[in-house]
Amino acid sequence: MKIRKYVARGMPEALQQVREDLGEHAVILNTRQIRKHTRFNPQGEARVEVTAALDEAAAPAPPATPLPAPDWSYAPPALRSASLEPAPRPALPDPERGRVADPAPPPAPLQARPVLEGGEQILRQLRQLQDSVERLERRAPAALVFPKALGRLVDRLRSTGLSEELVNRLAQQLFRELGSAAGQDRQDREVLNQRAAALLSAALPPCRDIRIGRGCKVVGLVGASGAGKTTAAAKIAAGFAMRRKQGIVLISTDDRRVGALDQTRIFAQIIGVGLEVAYREEDLRAALDRHLEARLVLIDTAGCGPHERREWEKHRQLLAAAGAAEVQVVIDSMNGYEHMLDLLEASQAIPERRLLFTKLDEAVRPGAVLSAAAHSQLPTSYFSVGPAIPGAIEAGDLRKLAARVTGAVPAGERGK
Repeated sequence: MKIRKYVARGMPEALQQVREDLGEHAVILNTRQIRKHTRFNPQGEARVEVTAALDEAAAPAPPATPLPAPDWSYAPPALRSASLEPAPRPALPDPERGRVADPAPPPAPLQARPVLEGGEQILRQLRQLQDSVERLERRAPAALVFPKALGRLVDRLRSTGLSEELVNRLAQQLFRELGSAAGQDRQDREVLNQRAAALLSAALPPCRDIRIGRGCKVVGLVGASGAGKTTAAAKIAAGFAMRRKQGIVLISTDDRRVGALDQTRIFAQIIGVGLEVAYREEDLRAALDRHLEARLVLIDTAGCGPHERREWEKHRQLLAAAGAAEVQVVIDSMNGYEHMLDLLEASQAIPERRLLFTKLDEAVRPGAVLSAAAHSQLPTSYFSVGPAIPGAIEAGDLRKLAARVTGAVPAGERGK
């Protein structure tokens, strides 16, 4: 059995490679989307990887060419009269009875061994999988011929870092709508961008920033190292402190990063809010007991990567002991889409999550932010858009970012 892998820009191109290499009887074993980030591919264009196999034993053999009839005109006379039938086997003498024994019967013809039931089932499943892939190929947007305006929009969405799944979904919806639209509307870029922004906004979760009631609200911040958790906590604290002047407390639980406490202490002094340090659950409860009159308590945790399961469990226990009403999952907007998904998966055990994206003003491909939010469907709270404290933070309204990514925002208003 031959097993080969093929990488192409789309499913039609990959299947064409399979047909040319293995033929029409090849079976598709697996398909997946891959993305290669190299210096020769800075855009990280998506690719399709197809694994195919060909069972040479099961493949039908090519039709045999019949041999030409022999020409006996030039054969010797002895061969011309010779019979083509096989000569009978001579009788052998039987030593016991003294007579000639009957010739042994000819051997039974070889019978083809039956295919095992399990093998037939596997082949049947592989053929069903191949049929499914071919049906998906027929429905895939890559097989459609887009109008020029829609094709340009799809290319732009991919260049902004929007996930391939989200791009394909938008392309299908827009293509169906364009099918009944007037010819002039197909080329109307503004109308197309506005519609794309509306469809993308409909796939995004809502914005839910922090709201303070009459009681004390405890909010935790978790995320990877360097994502900007401490700065984001200081921005939130400064925003509430400017309106309330009191009742805001910062608690640092970061025992991993050098200088973390000094940075938090400087922020607390600049803002004019209380500061506590707690590395254990007992210390955290004691700190909360000292600030029973506080209206907002922000807990800044230590940074940890998506694969540090023990640290994530430690954060979950600390925040549960503090009675956190919600937890901000702080994500660097300059990270790739796959890394964002890893962080979201690592934080699944933490309840009442919100998404807080930092460094959005520095993000080159902000479509990854929209893709992560659409994939998780977790509400967004804030966008950090600069290093200034106080300020440089805004409500995490994904609709504005969707309009910017799709080009629905006029060029003169994109910086506002």
